[in-house]
Amino acid sequence: MKKKLVFGLSAAAISGAFWACGSGEIVEKDPNLEDLALAMVEGIGDAEIAKAIKSCEADTFGCAIEMRNAGPLPTSSDGSTQSSSRVQQSSSSNQLPKSSITPQSSMNFVPQSSSAPVFASSNSNPPVEESSSSVAPGPGSDYGTCSPVKTPINRGEKTAWKMTKNATINAQVVLNADFDWTFADGTPATSAKHGNMSSDEITYATSGLKSATLVFTPQGSGPVSIECSALQVNGAAITGCKCAAASETVDVAEGGVVNWTVTGCTSSGANIVGYTWGGTGVTGEGTSGTATLAAKGDIAQATVVVANDDNTKTTVECPAVTAMDARVPDYIIKQLQTDGAIAIPAGTNTVQIAVNCSQNATFFCNGEGQISGKVGSVTLSGSHYASAKIDAQSCSGSASVELTLNIDAKCGVY
Repeated sequence: MKKKLVFGLSAAAISGAFWACGSGEIVEKDPNLEDLALAMVEGIGDAEIAKAIKSCEADTFGCAIEMRNAGPLPTSSDGSTQSSSRVQQSSSSNQLPKSSITPQSSMNFVPQSSSAPVFASSNSNPPVEESSSSVAPGPGSDYGTCSPVKTPINRGEKTAWKMTKNATINAQVVLNADFDWTFADGTPATSAKHGNMSSDEITYATSGLKSATLVFTPQGSGPVSIECSALQVNGAAITGCKCAAASETVDVAEGGVVNWTVTGCTSSGANIVGYTWGGTGVTGEGTSGTATLAAKGDIAQATVVVANDDNTKTTVECPAVTAMDARVPDYIIKQLQTDGAIAIPAGTNTVQIAVNCSQNATFFCNGEGQISGKVGSVTLSGSHYASAKIDAQSCSGSASVELTLNIDAKCGVY
């Protein structure tokens, strides 16, 4: 079975201090690692090696993490497994030890023009971009951002916090940095890590918005403070909320106003105290929200955040509403049924009736499924067949049908 190999460029990313193989094992660097590396290469195809190099170049930090999960140690050239005297178990929480060996002695993988990879032990300085000194100290925002791993959570639940480094920050800087966390109202109140961008899991016994601060100390530089985005901890649950639209479509020829209503929200042991509406062009007050669409095909989508007096917030999604325009019909019926109905596909369409009638007539649709719509103020609804009366004046071309079909149908006037 081929063993997954992650090597070379990632060695520089972890300060040249160790190689990681197997599951959670750290192999200390020594002269015999060159033989170990060559043994690992055996049986690995050129395409896989090229892919590993490209992956490491693109994401040195991710490559270092992959090294730690690369699979079991290969056997050495004499058939025995790597000596356990050079293997020490990794510490908890996936922490990486501080380097006691300088990057100048790191082992590098040197790609050659031939198909065979060459490993070289280098005593020269690595490229500047691989050195922690390539990152100048600055404010916390220069290094990255901080946020809870999960939000919202319920009171009594746990979540960790994490730093997300900026793309310009070398992974070696992160792997050799100290992370000191402070959590407002959290248990524990602090968490200290080295080379690990995630904190311990923190429990919150009270509800509300919770803050956290990360003091990030890169190796060889002073500490910087990074303010984290807030964590929402909910108290008493809010249940039963439903948001409905007054209709699936609105006619821009009649103003294009969309209306939504939220109903059914309850909270045992707490009171509902607020509704905050959101969405492009959406406004609202209390349980009612609204938006105005300007052109045919426009879509309005709303959300509403419902809150109670126990600091709980829940987001409710409202159904989308599509704009139609009776002045720009999708289909026009120009003849009575005796001359043939027209085929209209499933979906929502506008149908204009342009048949000259000397008396009242009937609009109809016939198909294998549910049919619904409106002819003026008259509702059109039925299974397989639906119809609605129209007056002689509407037959002259002023009648517009907002038609919604679950199936393809044929519609006409008789």
